[in-house]
Amino acid sequence: MPSARRWWLLLGLLLLAGCYRSAVADEGDDCKLPMDLPGICRGSSACDTIEGYLKSGALSPSQVPSCGLGLIEENICCPIAPCCSTDPTTTTTVSPINPVSPTSRVNVPDNAERPAVAACTKLRSKDIMKSLTPHILGGVPVELGVYPHMAAIAYTTFGTVDFRCGGSLIASRYVLTAAHCVNSDSTTPSFVRLGAVNIEKPNQGYQDINVANLNIHPDYVSSSKYNDIAILELAEEARETENIRPACLYTDTADPPLDSKIFVAGWGVLNVTNRARSKILLRAGLDLVPVDKCNASFAEQPSTIRALKRGIIDSLLCAADSKQRKDACQGDSGGPLIREVNIEDGIYSVLGVISSGFGCATKTPGLYTRVSSFLSYIEGIVWPDNRV
Repeated sequence: MPSARRWWLLLGLLLLAGCYRSAVADEGDDCKLPMDLPGICRGSSACDTIEGYLKSGALSPSQVPSCGLGLIEENICCPIAPCCSTDPTTTTTVSPINPVSPTSRVNVPDNAERPAVAACTKLRSKDIMKSLTPHILGGVPVELGVYPHMAAIAYTTFGTVDFRCGGSLIASRYVLTAAHCVNSDSTTPSFVRLGAVNIEKPNQGYQDINVANLNIHPDYVSSSKYNDIAILELAEEARETENIRPACLYTDTADPPLDSKIFVAGWGVLNVTNRARSKILLRAGLDLVPVDKCNASFAEQPSTIRALKRGIIDSLLCAADSKQRKDACQGDSGGPLIREVNIEDGIYSVLGVISSGFGCATKTPGLYTRVSSFLSYIEGIVWPDNRV
């Protein structure tokens, strides 16, 4: 009998093949942008009209809707008319939208002085945050420098290196990942690769750093989906660059607004036949699923009841594609569930950790470990004695 973990992986692989084929169907469809601007779904690199909207401030990158994932890149809702056109044949007029300050979008927690908050404030004060160039929804593959916290976790078996899980750099010597990625002899990581988009042929400036110590949550058991979180301590500090930098942690115990930009990123499986994983960093947009709806979905899966005896509790998050047709490029376990606030300024935070393989084009949402439920555990290891 396969373990629950293998069952989840098999389900994700089987569903992945179907949704990957259907993602391209979105290209050419009609779509709507803010202020009811008419658009058409196109690859981000083929959208000639979007630049004017972004430069004028009429739209921000976070306001450009995604149409799904194509074979090469993400399809976005591309405006049909140029920005601020004075052509008498068109009635489209656009007024610049005053950008909302990032702090006004985030629920400020009561524990504003805790180490995780202080570390994020310190990170965002660095000039390097402002050196990123604008990106239109990241695309597929993810551009270098968009997610500089992404870590590929390497395992070495008889001299062969295999990248099977992902993680997030959250401090210069610490990577956040899932406990089930590192809880056995066969899943003992040897090093992490930082600053790479292609993990097999990394770009210049990537860093491979050995893993010095594993910190698995003390309440984690492999037969359960609860407390699936771990921290890798690196043998040396990562050197911060434009392509390598820690991410902030989402510290609010409440869910972000349902209309938040939520993405999962990683080097996921693309071919169900040979189970080949992507060598290029990919991402997919998701929607948060309320706890009650998530519980109802998992109740329909009898094989998961034993691993979720208490159901979907507050320390878990659920996310899925509401249209059940995206998620073509899903990340590996341990990778981040990311909330984006302002991708131009690199303002995003790790909301969750991929726990159980999430479905694609299915009613069963993906399961994530909620980071804000484990702040004391994380801070005790990464920032002991509140030292940031």
